[in-house]
Amino acid sequence: MTATVYQFVIIQFRIVIDFFYTGSSIPDNFPQERKNKRMKFKFMILTAIVGLVTLAGNCKPKETITVTGSETMHVMLQTIGLEYSRKKSGFQVVVHGGGSIEGIEKLFQDKTDIAAASRPLTEAELKEFNSKGKFESLVVAYDGIAIIVHPSNPVRRISLEEASKIFAGEITDWSKVGGKPGKIDVLIRNDKSGTAAYFETHVLKQKDLGIKNFETRKNLIYSKTAKIVADNDAMTAAIDSNPNAIGFMGMGSALFENKGRVRALEYSLSGKGPFVIPNIENVYNRKYELSRGLYLFYLSDHGQKIDNFITYVTSEEGQKAVLKSGYLRGTLPTLEVEVKR
Repeated sequence: MTATVYQFVIIQFRIVIDFFYTGSSIPDNFPQERKNKRMKFKFMILTAIVGLVTLAGNCKPKETITVTGSETMHVMLQTIGLEYSRKKSGFQVVVHGGGSIEGIEKLFQDKTDIAAASRPLTEAELKEFNSKGKFESLVVAYDGIAIIVHPSNPVRRISLEEASKIFAGEITDWSKVGGKPGKIDVLIRNDKSGTAAYFETHVLKQKDLGIKNFETRKNLIYSKTAKIVADNDAMTAAIDSNPNAIGFMGMGSALFENKGRVRALEYSLSGKGPFVIPNIENVYNRKYELSRGLYLFYLSDHGQKIDNFITYVTSEEGQKAVLKSGYLRGTLPTLEVEVKR
């Protein structure tokens, strides 16, 4: 019996004692019928309390699985966790955000069971984890990064080079990219964000245009006037309230969680196109170029409960929850093949 249940039992017995012996005596001149009814009522109350105490003593606290990290993956993991908790009633999946680096650090410090990240581990991080035990990495889903603006913004498309120059502060007016004259307000995520790290490398520093471009821009930093926001909720709120703002977030967050408050731009590596909108189909067929894997990291020797949850995530049921959240599944669907002889 846990301390909480023990306290509950003590309180209930105190109530019983008070009920029976404090101010509850029956006067001698009471009719016998009323005396019997009153005593019967007392015993009904006592029976109910004893039943509650018995139930409380038999209740086992749910085992908790904690997942910490990527803001991009937050809602998706909550959806998966809820479905898993329904399937396994003795378990509760608790999802914390904070960004990819937060999750990785918490896992290394043994303060979370699983880390969620929207980027792969660095060589240094991988070396650290391998020193702790049997380390495992899983691509749970694929996601596009959407460059987003206010729904009223007339700009519909953007090239990698234009995006790079906007976020570097080299282009500062919307009229330079086909919009109405007006200052561009750049929004970026903090340095704990895996999405921000990926965007910085592949867009700001133009790695997706080849090593030559990357070498000339590898020391580039975000615009000094860029506003840093903590998470996707803050990014959405800032863009929703500012028609001149531009930012970025995971495709699922832009198209599903925050639909109507932000709008994703069509994107192309080349200024000549083709310009492609981020969605599941275009990420799947590789037409949308700004996409990446979403990862779960864990130590497989930290208990069967983690292995069971990971098995569920990769199952057909778990991957349907990935699709429901607006992401491309990380594992191929199971196919049944009938062999005729």
